[in-house]
Amino acid sequence: MGKIEKIEKLAQKGKASKLVSFTRDKDKSVRLAAIAGLSKVVENEDALNTLVGLMEDEDQDIRKAVVTALGESKGSYVETKLSYCLSHEKDPQVLEAAREALKKVRK
Repeated sequence: MGKIEKIEKLAQKGKASKLVSFTRDKDKSVRLAAIAGLSKVVENEDALNTLVGLMEDEDQDIRKAVVTALGESKGSYVETKLSYCLSHEKDPQVLEAAREALKKVRK
């Protein structure tokens, strides 16, 4: 079983701590899959803290995936982090994803 398949199984089982370890993988597709997996367990404190930390990643695709994943959460903390992203992010695709995520969080 490859890493992506393993990540999918971990997400289904809600294994946030194991998903977090994949966010540091060298392979970008593995990192993106881990972020998507964390979006399914974003209510977990480790998952949420990891995603928030990844908002500062140098790769705009990672940042875009992170704000999209945060859009699956609720609460003032996430809303604050997404608002901060909107005021500091330079990449237009990440900004659009952050706007959409913020709309979802506020519903």
